[in-house]
Amino acid sequence: NRLIAALAAEVETDVFAKVKKAIDDMTAQLKKEMEEEVKHRDFCVSELDVRDKEIAKKEREAQEFDNRISDLQLSIEEFSKEIQAATKEIAETKVQIKKAGMNREAENADFQATINDQRETQDLLHKVMTRLAVVYGKTQEERLAATGASSLAQQEPGAAAPPPPPGFEKKQKNKGSTGVLSMIEGLIDDSKKVEADAVAAEREAQSDYESFVSDSNDSISRQQNSITNKSEAKARAEEELSQAKADYESTQGDIERLHNVVSDLHNECDFTLKNFETRQKARQDELDGMAQAKAILSGASFD
Repeated sequence: NRLIAALAAEVETDVFAKVKKAIDDMTAQLKKEMEEEVKHRDFCVSELDVRDKEIAKKEREAQEFDNRISDLQLSIEEFSKEIQAATKEIAETKVQIKKAGMNREAENADFQATINDQRETQDLLHKVMTRLAVVYGKTQEERLAATGASSLAQQEPGAAAPPPPPGFEKKQKNKGSTGVLSMIEGLIDDSKKVEADAVAAEREAQSDYESFVSDSNDSISRQQNSITNKSEAKARAEEELSQAKADYESTQGDIERLHNVVSDLHNECDFTLKNFETRQKARQDELDGMAQAKAILSGASFD
C-alpha cells in the first residue's frame, strides 16, 4: 500500500507540474497579447493623429491654392479689361487725330482761298488806283507822295521837300479823285488786315493742331506701353494660375489618398480602440484566475 500511495503521490505531483506549466504558458501568452494590443492601440492612436494633422495641413494648403486661384482670375480679368480699355482709347485717339487732320486740311484750304481772294483783291485795287491816278493826271507814285506814303521812303534825310505835283493848286478839280483814291486805299488796308488776321489764325490753328497731334501721340505711346506692361503681367498671372491649379489638384489628390489611409486605419483599428479596455480587463481577469489556480495547485488556501 505504501508503494501505491507513493506512486499516486508521484503521479499527482507530475500532473500538477504539467498543469502549472500550462498555466504559465497561457499566462505568458495572455501577457504577450495584452502587450501587443497595447502597442497596436498606441500605433492606431498615433497614426490616426498624424494622418488627421496631415489632412488638416493639406486642406489648409488647398484652401490657400483656391484663394490664390480666385485672386489670379480676378487679376487676369482686370488686366483684360484694362487692356481692352487702352486699346479702345488708342483707336478713338487715332480717329480723333484723323478727324483733326481732315479739319485742318479744310481750314487750310479756306485759308488759302482767303489769302488768294485778298491778294487778288489787293492786286485789282492797286490796278484801279494806278488807272485812276493816270485819269486824274497823277501816277500812283505821285498819289502816294501827295499822301506822304512814299515821299518819306524816297526823300533823303535833310533834303528839301519836292515841289508840288502839277495841278496841285487846282484843288477843286482833284477833290473828288482824292476821296475815291482814299477809299480804295482803305479797302486795300482792310484787305491786308483780313489777310494778316487769316495768317495769324492759320498759324494759331496749325500750332493747336500740332500740339493736339503731339499730345495724342504721347497718349497713344503711354497707352501702348501700358498695354505691353499689362499684357506681360497678364501672361505671368496666367502662368501662375496654371501652376496654382496644378498645385490645387495635386493637393486634392494628396487629401484623397490620406483619407483612404485613414479609412484603412479605421478598418484596422476601430475594433481595438472601441474594445480595448474591455479586452484588457477580460485578459487581466483571466490572468488573475490562472494565478489563483496555480496558487491552489501549489498548496495555497483561499479560505
